[in-house]
Amino acid sequence: MNFFLRLKYYLRAEPFEVNSQEGRTQERHRQMLLTTLSSGGAKILSIIITLAIVPLTLTYLGVERYGLWMTISSAVAMLGFSDLGVGSGLMNAVADAYGKNDSKDIKAKIAVGILFLSVIATLILLIFFIINPYVAWAQLLNVKSQIAVKEVAPTIAVIVVFFALSIPAGISLKIQMGLQMGFWANLWLAAGSIVGVAAVLCVIFLEGGLPYLAAASASPPVITGILAGIYFFSKQQPLLRPNFRSLKIKDAKDLGGTSGLFLVLQISGLIAFQSDNLIIAHYLGVGAVTVYAVAFKIFSLPTLMMSLFLNALWPAYAEANSRGDNKWIYNSFRKSIRYSVIIVLPLSLLLLVVGKWLIVKWVGESIVPTWDLLLGLFCWTVMTIFGGNFAVILNGLGIIRFQVITSVTMAAINIIVSIWLVQLIGVSGAVWGSVLSLVLIVYLPTALFLRNHFKYKLGLDIENNN
Repeated sequence: MNFFLRLKYYLRAEPFEVNSQEGRTQERHRQMLLTTLSSGGAKILSIIITLAIVPLTLTYLGVERYGLWMTISSAVAMLGFSDLGVGSGLMNAVADAYGKNDSKDIKAKIAVGILFLSVIATLILLIFFIINPYVAWAQLLNVKSQIAVKEVAPTIAVIVVFFALSIPAGISLKIQMGLQMGFWANLWLAAGSIVGVAAVLCVIFLEGGLPYLAAASASPPVITGILAGIYFFSKQQPLLRPNFRSLKIKDAKDLGGTSGLFLVLQISGLIAFQSDNLIIAHYLGVGAVTVYAVAFKIFSLPTLMMSLFLNALWPAYAEANSRGDNKWIYNSFRKSIRYSVIIVLPLSLLLLVVGKWLIVKWVGESIVPTWDLLLGLFCWTVMTIFGGNFAVILNGLGIIRFQVITSVTMAAINIIVSIWLVQLIGVSGAVWGSVLSLVLIVYLPTALFLRNHFKYKLGLDIENNN
């Protein structure tokens, strides 16, 4: 069956029967295709919005205030671990229970997840408003202009508040991904993007300040997340509506154990990568962050395209693993690597060649990246072929401890190397520090680990693909 006939075969609204292994495999492919296509639409929409909004906001705010916004956003994004890994742990638990057709366990995990995430969001808000009056944000972020100094504190408050609210608000999207209903999750994300760009344009039209712009950008995911949860539990899956009166200590321990490992994994990843803007801002000023952030957005396009099908693979791997469908997992992993190379490598090479010209045409001559920055971003983007695929399959197989060890080691080395290189060669030092630490500490050991896991743990003849 050729490629287009396979697409036509799996692109259907009616589910396949799941009483046989062949039927389950077909249904898995159907759900992955719907998730991938909807993710593609959501990503394309996100790219279009980014291409339109960045020049508008950069022109409206100026280099320093835009760099301030990106720095604050990066700093708050580092708090992504503050859900204590519950979101990722919940998605894995739901996918595993879904593979076992255990709806009772799914309801239990959802109830625990909602409770955990609500408590976490409340604690974040309490801690922030206790320490906020005692922090000199303008001095910490090296802000110079009078208007930026005035806006920095309220902007941080706005972003932190909506970030905290987004933690419990987005739980239904994690549940949908775990149930391989990524199609619906992506529709809600797309809706949030549309509302967000409309809100940002309104702020610019009304000449609102940076705090209002931050609110317009950060509030739509919270609103759409809440609406998605209401629709999911009232219309799509009312039988999965959580019953908090039946909460058990065992369910909390199970989810908490997995979530704890994801927490460490998230912290190490966020420290390693979201710290780049902070390091650059501290040593080179927030204006230099703008150059890095704009160039990084351009080179994020290949990664966004690759994530279209990677997002669908994580819960599919977890569901297949719970059923013991090891051969499907291995074959899908090999195909995923192949498709990632086809997507990422040519586009990354094109961006390396025309990246400087493209950025100048996009945002103007005030932002001109150096060739060593573009080359570093090219290498980083190509490395995500392996990084993305390694992370997805390890998460799906529930192999989190190994990732924790390599990621924590990588994060520590990455910070040290990035600080040294930023002072030595400038802005590009941040991305080169990431490339070196990822290849040596994460990717090479992971490749060897997966080879041994497939060959000895799962008993697959990987040389002959049997």
